Amino acid sequence: MKEWTMDLAEKVRNISGVDVLSCYQCGLCSGSCPVRFAMDISPTQVIRLVQLGAIEKIFSSNTFWICSTCFSCESRCPRKINITK
Repeated sequence: MKEWTMDLAEKVRNISGVDVLSCYQCGLCSGSCPVRFAMDISPTQVIRLVQLGAIEKIFSSNTFWICSTCFSCESRCPRKINITK
């Protein structure tokens, strides 16, 4: 894994306590999101983009403004990844 990839995932873990590298892309977060229909990038894709270190793509999306912080994604996640953090 490239160093820059680890940097973003590590920064997210240091700030939020969430280990996004443990996500195995099952899609339950996106499938349970009540506002997914309005997002241009799904919660699953956001996690993957963090894993890849694609910060520009993440912050150019409307997903952060659409999220209702209902925590459905975290409650259904088998890894208990809190995307809203």
